[in-house]
Amino acid sequence: MEQQPIRVLVVEDSPTQRELIVAILKAAGGFSVVGTADNGGTAVSSTLALRPSVIAMDVHLPIMDGYEATRQIMQRCPTPIVMFSNSAGDADKRSMQALAAGALAVVRKPGGLLSATGTAERDTFLRMMRLMAGVRVVTRHSPRSVTPISMPALTTPGSPPEVVAVAASTGGPAALQTLLSGLGPVFPLPILVVQHIARGFTAALVDWLASVVPLPTRIVKAETRLLAGHVYFAPDDAHLVVSGRHLARPQPCLPDDRYSPSADLLFETVARFYGARAVGVIMTGMGDDGANGLARMRQAGAATFGQDEATCVVYGMPQAARAMGAVALTLPLGGLAAAVLTTVANVEPARMRVER
Repeated sequence: MEQQPIRVLVVEDSPTQRELIVAILKAAGGFSVVGTADNGGTAVSSTLALRPSVIAMDVHLPIMDGYEATRQIMQRCPTPIVMFSNSAGDADKRSMQALAAGALAVVRKPGGLLSATGTAERDTFLRMMRLMAGVRVVTRHSPRSVTPISMPALTTPGSPPEVVAVAASTGGPAALQTLLSGLGPVFPLPILVVQHIARGFTAALVDWLASVVPLPTRIVKAETRLLAGHVYFAPDDAHLVVSGRHLARPQPCLPDDRYSPSADLLFETVARFYGARAVGVIMTGMGDDGANGLARMRQAGAATFGQDEATCVVYGMPQAARAMGAVALTLPLGGLAAAVLTTVANVEPARMRVER
């Protein structure tokens, strides 16, 4: 049976750039551009009328920007959305807000068909369009609320935890916002995070999270001593690894690395240096990154939690980890922070001070 082409709606206010994106999709094959729009308002109405498989949308649009268009589409006609941007600063921050509102991915705006410098951006854009077209999305109501979760009895580690390691991919920015906000403004441990995101958007993600969660966030650019209550991310083109007790550093990515940054590497180094004195959390994401590493953490005696299928945008990473026996307890997104807080509840009060 012949595979049906992926139905695409392209949303871009620049006629030249819009035509370029349409040409890139047509040249790649496997796509059918069913419509175009030059502003966010038209994007919403076109989505309702055309019901595309996936939307390619610029974050910076007239009349209604990409964030507001995403918010309305996810409320009225949930559709996979891939955002793109070639601007820095506010446009990238709006990209992060669009991800929180329900967009699945953000990439750099693809360059010209004959542009050597734009080859990587084009390939990333096309790969994301193909991958995200198959993601089932659900209605996102506004304002978004998280239902309190009744926590089951937890078996806490015999040794007090000293670090929390978290991994996420597709749908991760919004999930991270929920998790980190739920931990409160004073948390006794450092938090190490691997979030798969397109190259060039890490700084925007970290800056956006800093504006919406109560804990300080930072990118690890060199070997860094870990501080209680701080949230750490890998820089572009690097993994985040633990290099000793209370130490983390970036590790350059290699061309054949499956994931960049790698959740497996983070979890494996946490298991090596912290053993049972750690907490691992794996959340929404495509693929299986983190499953092996989280299994190492659980084998070492760490507490491990996974997000459940009902609250994941993509139940890939948590499912793979659960299948390996790496997840000790599966919970809805709204219950993960409570599980972590319960696990670290016996950490000495003296360690509750957040160093800034």
